[in-house]
Amino acid sequence: MSGLDDLAEGRPGPHRLGPLAGYRILEFGTNLTAPMATMLMGDQGADVIKVEPIRGDQLRSSGDQRSGVSNMGAMFLNANRNKRSIALDLKRADHLDAALRIAGQCDVVVQNFRPGVADRIGIGYEAAARLRPDIIYVSIDGLGDSGPEANRRVYDIVVQGIAGIAAVQADNVTGAPTTIRSAIVDKATALVVWQAVTAALLARERTGQGQHIRVSMLNVALSFIWPEVMSSSTLIGDDVVVGGSMASVRYCFATADGHILVGFVTDEEFTGVCQVLGRPDLPGDPRFDVLSKRFANASELNAIVGACLLRRPTAYWLPRLRAVDAVYAPINRPDDLAADPQIMAIGALMEHDHPAAGRYRQPVHPIRFSDTPAHLHRHAPMLDADHDEILAEFGIRLASDA
Repeated sequence: MSGLDDLAEGRPGPHRLGPLAGYRILEFGTNLTAPMATMLMGDQGADVIKVEPIRGDQLRSSGDQRSGVSNMGAMFLNANRNKRSIALDLKRADHLDAALRIAGQCDVVVQNFRPGVADRIGIGYEAAARLRPDIIYVSIDGLGDSGPEANRRVYDIVVQGIAGIAAVQADNVTGAPTTIRSAIVDKATALVVWQAVTAALLARERTGQGQHIRVSMLNVALSFIWPEVMSSSTLIGDDVVVGGSMASVRYCFATADGHILVGFVTDEEFTGVCQVLGRPDLPGDPRFDVLSKRFANASELNAIVGACLLRRPTAYWLPRLRAVDAVYAPINRPDDLAADPQIMAIGALMEHDHPAAGRYRQPVHPIRFSDTPAHLHRHAPMLDADHDEILAEFGIRLASDA
């Protein structure tokens, strides 16, 4: 990661090429899903061109802002590094033509308009494929591109409700459902899109064929939550023996002076935790002696474990849980992350100086390549910052620029 702070001017740094170097991605994205997906491609060396409306991606005004700096909120900064920005009004014929000409020279187009909108505007898959038949075109939607709910307004929380995520997050005591306080479906969808694009590029290398990729947040949410949480909805029939679910287990507990996370899956892990808690009898209790019973009787077990942990401060429990190789963790607050010894040891967070937003911190790219490293080579762009450069590169002259 050396040399990254040489990016004060937003220029590419002196790094080896990433695995997607040489590919050009065109993004018609707002908010989080499409921008995060293309940012990760940009980290890996792709040239990402972000087409924004004249007013800019609405994420630009989201999150903390530097005093005196507009259009560069923290949320935009965190989802749009390694991109160039051009603002176009796609209702204008010359701007739409410019967008299509750029698309025709890109390997990938990613958009997250509502179903049908891209086609009505004139930048849908068919229009792009006429210009470049082998294009990889990604359409991201909320609830699918057909059915009674397809065209409704959708955000992450809507999908959390429909996919059952809010229900399985229900409070153990009151039973009241709640959403995860993170746009988890948006981000999971971004990861799926990222993988889908690289898979489609690999297929194109082998076959020469492009394709239209459709990714729905609802599909992603169901795939994401299903394996361990929806075991009770998996087997069909009257002969199914109920085994409980991880959704019934509580992991965060109060201590005498704070909170701690404690979990156990295997019998060995459960035995170790019980020794630390001073309850060596629990592994032999017929309510808890196997995993399925611990799931089925989780409310009783949660109460016992919680009562034990409440007797001592967090600092008492941490070394003792470590000594038995337990599944545990301190519960970091957001302000604790930068000083966490493990986060620091692996260099998981980076700090840089944005030419407008100033000093900022964000996670490094999550994958470590030995030979084609992913890295920051361009700060998140100011709105329309690369207008002239992009148009000149594609040989385009807008009437408004004459």
